[in-house]
Amino acid sequence: MSRTNTRLDSAPDGSDESLDAPEATPPPPPESTGTHSRELTSLRGGDHTATRMTGALGLPQSDATHTLIAPLEAGELPNVAAIRGLRLDQLLLLTTGALVIIIVGLLASLSAKTTETALTAASDRFTQRLQSQARELGQTVSHTLALTSATSLRDNNYAFLTEVARSIIADNRNILRVQMFDADSQLVADSDPAAKLGSSSGGRTAERRWASAFFNGQPVFEFQEPLDYGSQGGKGVVVISYSLEDLQKQLHELEESNHAAVRANTLRIVGLGLGFVVLAGVLAAYQSRRITRPLGALTGKVMQLAAGDLGARAGTAPGAGREVTTLGVVFNHMAERIKVLLEDVRAKAQLEREVSLARTVQETLLPGRDAVTVGPLRLAGLVVPADACGGDWWFRAALDDRRVVIGIGDVTGHGLSTSLVATSATSGFASAMTLREPSQVHAQMLITALNVTLANVGRGEHQMSSALAVIDVYNGQIDYAAGGHPAAAVFNRHSGQMASLPARGPLLGASVASQFTSRQAQLRPGDIVVWYTDGLTEARDGANRLYGTQRLAAALQANANLPADALRDALLADVRAYSAGQPQRDDITVIVAEFSP
Repeated sequence: MSRTNTRLDSAPDGSDESLDAPEATPPPPPESTGTHSRELTSLRGGDHTATRMTGALGLPQSDATHTLIAPLEAGELPNVAAIRGLRLDQLLLLTTGALVIIIVGLLASLSAKTTETALTAASDRFTQRLQSQARELGQTVSHTLALTSATSLRDNNYAFLTEVARSIIADNRNILRVQMFDADSQLVADSDPAAKLGSSSGGRTAERRWASAFFNGQPVFEFQEPLDYGSQGGKGVVVISYSLEDLQKQLHELEESNHAAVRANTLRIVGLGLGFVVLAGVLAAYQSRRITRPLGALTGKVMQLAAGDLGARAGTAPGAGREVTTLGVVFNHMAERIKVLLEDVRAKAQLEREVSLARTVQETLLPGRDAVTVGPLRLAGLVVPADACGGDWWFRAALDDRRVVIGIGDVTGHGLSTSLVATSATSGFASAMTLREPSQVHAQMLITALNVTLANVGRGEHQMSSALAVIDVYNGQIDYAAGGHPAAAVFNRHSGQMASLPARGPLLGASVASQFTSRQAQLRPGDIVVWYTDGLTEARDGANRLYGTQRLAAALQANANLPADALRDALLADVRAYSAGQPQRDDITVIVAEFSP
C-alpha cells in the first residue's frame, strides 16, 4: 500500500491556496449548475428505501413489515357439539360393569367347574364302593352256594338244586338268576323257569371271576364260582347274575343331587355377582360423576378462554383426584400467563408500530442510495442499520450554485431512542443550513449548531460522533470539521497515494459549550473521499478480529476504478465477506465522493 500523504492537512488560516498546487482561477459556473443544485436538493426526500442494504450486497436484510399483531379476536371456535362418542362417566360405568361381569363370570365358571369336579369324584368313589359291595356279596353267595350244592350235584339231585336256586332268587331281590353247570358244561339247575336244562354253558371255564352282562335287558354282574363235586371230569360252575338296577338308581339319584348342588351354587354365585355388579355400577357412577363433573366444568372454562374470555378460571374440585385438581391449578396458571403474554404482545405490537413509524420518518429524511452528480463531483452513500432503526445518518444538500454540504453521524447506542436522536440531528442539520444565509454557512458553524441541537434534544444522555464537509465542486476546496468521528479516507486514482482528512473535536451532545474548529484542504482531480462510521472498521470475523482501516484502504485501492456508487457497494461487500456468518453489531454508513473535474 502506498504511503500516507499529508497533502490534505489544514491550510493556513486566511489562505485559500492549495498546499501543493498553483492557484487557479475557478471557471465560471455553467448554467446547468443551478439545475444540479436543484436536483441535489430535491433528493432529500427521494428514494427512501435506499437506506436498506440490498440482497445483491449480501448483507443482512431486515423485514420492515414484521409487526406482530396481538390476537384480540378468538376467531371461529370448534364445533364441539359435533364430536361423537361416549362421555367419560359412561365409559367408566361401562368399563367397570364389564370388568365386574367378566370377573364374576369367571369366578362362577371356576366355582361351578370346581364343584362339578368334586361331586364327580365323590360320585366315582361312591360307585366304586357300591360295585365293590356288590362283588363281595355276589362272590360270597356264589361261594356259599358252591359249597352247599356240591353234594346234590354229585348225587344228581338236580331238582333240589333248582329249588335252591329259586329260593335264593326269592330271598334276595338283587339276585336275578342262579345257574349251575356240571363238569361237562351242561346246565343242571337254573332259577329261570324258561331255561332249558341240559343246554351247554357256552364254553365256561371252572374259575372264579366276574363280568358285566345283561339279563332280560337289564345290566347285571355275573359272578362265577368253581363247583368241586368230586367228578373225574373236572369241576362245575355256579353263575349268579346280580342286578345293577339299585346301583344305577342310587347313582342316578347321586347325579341328580350333584346337578342340583351345582345349580344352586351357580345361582348363588350369579346372584352374588349381580349384587356386585349393581354395587360396582353405583360406586362407578358416583365416582365417575365426581371426576367428570369438574372435568366438564374445566372444559367449559377452556371454551370460555378459547372464546376470548381471559378472566375464565377453574374452581376447586374436591374429591376428584389429585390429577384433576392439578389440571385445574395448571389451567388457572396457563390462563393467567396467556393474559400476561397477550398484554405483552399488544404492548410489543404497539412498540413495533411506533418503531416502524420512526423508521419510516428516518428513511424519509435520509438521502436515497442512487448516486448524484454535481459538476465534477459524484456522491453516493448508504446506511446499513443493525436494528430496525439505526443510529447512523448521513446528509447531502446543495448550499448554493457552487457548494455542496455533506454530513455523517453515529449516535451512541442502538434502538428507537438512538434513531430518534439521529433523526433530530438530521433535521437540525437541515435547519442550520436553511436558517442562515449561504455565505454564513461553513463547517464550524454547522457542527456547532448540530452540537447545540443534540445537547438540547439528548440532554446529555445521548452523544454522537459526526463529520461535516462543505465542498466547492468547481475548484475542489473543502472545508471540514469533525467531533469524535473517524477521519475520512482519501485516495487519488492518478498517483495511487492514500491520505486522510483528520479533524479533532469532542463528541457532539455532551455540552452546548463544546468548541469545534474546522480545517480546509484542496481536492485534486482523481481524488476519492470515503466517509464512514466505526461500524465499518469495527466489523469482526469469526476469530473476533477487527476489519480495520488497513483493510478498508486496501479495498479502496483495489476498487478505485469503479464509479462512486459501485465503489460504495464494493466496500460494503468486502465488509460482508470479511464478517460472513457473524451478526452485524453496529450500524454501517459509507459515503463516497468522487472528484473528477
